[in-house]
Amino acid sequence: MTEKIYYQDAAVKAAASNVIAHGEDEKGNYVVLDRSCFYPEGGGQPADTGFIGEAMVTDVQTVDGEIRHYTTRALAKGEYPTAIDWERRFDHMQQHTGQHLLSAAFEDEFGMETRSFHLGTERVSIDLDVPSIQPDQLKRVEQQVNHFIRRQIPIETEWVTHEQAAGLALRKKPAVDGDIRLVKIADIDINACGGTHLDNTAELGLVKIIRTEKAKKFTRVYFLCGNRALEHFDLLQSVTDQLMRSLNAPLAELPAAASAMLSDRKDKEKQVKKLSLQLLELEADSLQPEKNVLVRIFENRPIKEVQQLAQLTTEKQPALYALFMVSEESSLRFVCAKNKNSPGDMKRVLEDILKNNDGSVGGTENLAQGKISPNEDPAIYAAAFQAWIEEIT
Repeated sequence: MTEKIYYQDAAVKAAASNVIAHGEDEKGNYVVLDRSCFYPEGGGQPADTGFIGEAMVTDVQTVDGEIRHYTTRALAKGEYPTAIDWERRFDHMQQHTGQHLLSAAFEDEFGMETRSFHLGTERVSIDLDVPSIQPDQLKRVEQQVNHFIRRQIPIETEWVTHEQAAGLALRKKPAVDGDIRLVKIADIDINACGGTHLDNTAELGLVKIIRTEKAKKFTRVYFLCGNRALEHFDLLQSVTDQLMRSLNAPLAELPAAASAMLSDRKDKEKQVKKLSLQLLELEADSLQPEKNVLVRIFENRPIKEVQQLAQLTTEKQPALYALFMVSEESSLRFVCAKNKNSPGDMKRVLEDILKNNDGSVGGTENLAQGKISPNEDPAIYAAAFQAWIEEIT
């Protein structure tokens, strides 16, 4: 049985420990320690990482009643210095403690119960048992939690039996057998929890709710605590400074400046699209077919533009059949088009002239496209296309 130092004092960063067992499973090499300051994953909180001797600890899990520390290499039995990644642990403690306060405030203020908690590397969230939350409710809860932080409330832990727990006003029923570990924050929250927490609410610094989203029948609330909240503010400050310089507008006017820029961009995109269409129409007018067949080869031209050119050309010359080929570095692409009132099936024609080249063909009877690896002279396909059109017409 491993002595759980992280429950005795969550602030312990290092300890001398003995490897009392070792092995390997589907997750890799692992060791079992006689005493450990490494918290194993559980209750929504990720596992600690760190070092045992010179071996890196990448994960900690409880498997078949033993705490397995997964390491980057095998370790023999014996005594080793151990150290956790304290920055990671402290971050987890801040987020987990913040979650307790948020969940308590949502329930006490508005009767919203927390159904799940997720602590990720970048985002932290709780799912509340309501379909939606109003902005003023979020603001009220956030203000309440930050008020708790400023009160510098001690956070205590205590082990009790199931019988003792039954007489307490816990937030939720315990999910474990045997003795139960309680986390108490004055008269604000008392909860059965196996995670690590801060000693005082003041260590949280601040809690910031950043957004909400629908999560099936619940509402997911994303939030950041302590150092994560400060880093998020630093990022926002950096981004807004860049935007103020780029848009030449003060902070309060950024939304209006961005909206005006996007509107101007849309107008310019419409103008460019209109001019591009006019150029294609002029190009379509300039193309001269041989009898009723038009074949052209282009170099590295956007295929959508070539398709549009083929449509315009066959609309302007109803009796025309067009084959446009686009030579690219690793392929030869085809666009085959006709007027909707002309006989023939362009998809079938293209499938036939490419059948010996394992090419892909798609589209409709009026406008088809295909693609092959370039291994023959495009003139071969032009001749095959002309032969087909002569047969059709």
